[in-house]
Amino acid sequence: MNRKNTYILMCKNDEVLSFHVDFRKSKVTFIEKLEHFDKAPHGINGTDKEINDRLSRFIHTRTIPAERRGYKEILKATHCRNGFSLSFKGHGLSLSNHYWYKKPGENLRYEDINFFVNTWDDSFARAILRGDYEALSCVDLNVPDIVTAGWGVKGWIYDEKKGPRLYKMGIHDESPDEALGEVLASRLAQRLFKKEEVLQYDLEKIEGKYASVSLPMISVDEELIPLTHYLPFEMYQVYHGYTMDKKAFMRFLDMLKDGGYSDLYTFFVKLNCLKSLCFVSDLHFGNISVLKNMKTGDIRVAPLYDLGGSFGSGSTAKKFLANPDKSTLLLAYFIYTNLDPEWDYSWYDKDRLIGFEDEIRRVLSKSDFYKPDIIDFVVELYRQQKSSLDEMASRSPKR
Repeated sequence: MNRKNTYILMCKNDEVLSFHVDFRKSKVTFIEKLEHFDKAPHGINGTDKEINDRLSRFIHTRTIPAERRGYKEILKATHCRNGFSLSFKGHGLSLSNHYWYKKPGENLRYEDINFFVNTWDDSFARAILRGDYEALSCVDLNVPDIVTAGWGVKGWIYDEKKGPRLYKMGIHDESPDEALGEVLASRLAQRLFKKEEVLQYDLEKIEGKYASVSLPMISVDEELIPLTHYLPFEMYQVYHGYTMDKKAFMRFLDMLKDGGYSDLYTFFVKLNCLKSLCFVSDLHFGNISVLKNMKTGDIRVAPLYDLGGSFGSGSTAKKFLANPDKSTLLLAYFIYTNLDPEWDYSWYDKDRLIGFEDEIRRVLSKSDFYKPDIIDFVVELYRQQKSSLDEMASRSPKR
């Protein structure tokens, strides 16, 4: 084994484990547990083979995916074989957890290099946001962007007053502004959920385009754990296709209730109601996580995030809005049928949604795509969905 490509997985300043990287094959090989293996990412345990498999999954999820817009251009400019290789151009530092990579013998301290309190050269992010991929050939790659997942165009900018902020533009240039839909969905979610249960998105223009902007989700002592790593795999299998199968979703809710995941049960009920109201197209299992306090071990549901594709924005928006009859039927089949009067709606207060139609009009009118007739149609769809939710909540058993 080539020791040149040996790395140590760090949790802040603690050495967790060592591993070898084969960049040609994008392969990770676990070597040994180190002194603070008890601080390994959630789920990395078991036999050496199990550790190896779970470590590989963990590291691969900390790379930009091949589906990212501009992926090939990014790799060409940075002289990387793939996103996996790119993720090791820096120390693997992110703004989603406190894990990073270093070479054996490197004298580095987490306090001096992490992105939560230290600034960085945001030339990479700005080049990505304006689509100037050739500029990436001469920028610093020790940035949080190279380990940030997701398909859409996004970049981390450090604001001297507010700290790190993530700017997201969307997936396709030719689609309507996904940022508008994400901000709208965030504001709607804040009316349905508790404030701490939703990541706030604001709307700003950067490089001449609208972007949704948010702060990091975790505190200094927390780790973000995707549900795909946290829940038993059989739950994920059941949930995976629930948008097309109400029975599968109901079974998933039962599994959460029977498994003692009461907070997640309530969260998913609220989430499905939100999906009905904003007809979001990209709110899937991979966009839901929990937070683990690394000092106490306590687990809580992470704030709701990644709401792109809401209210008719996103890559399918033009087809979605072009045929009102077809769109309405689609909603009736996939969304109305996923609400159930047996759920607990005691948290739902329809009065909190008063006036949200005006909010939809204010935000969508910022885009040239959303002509008055399209905005009217989106508002009408929202009203239909809200009427359905109101009815379900009124029929729900008293709790």
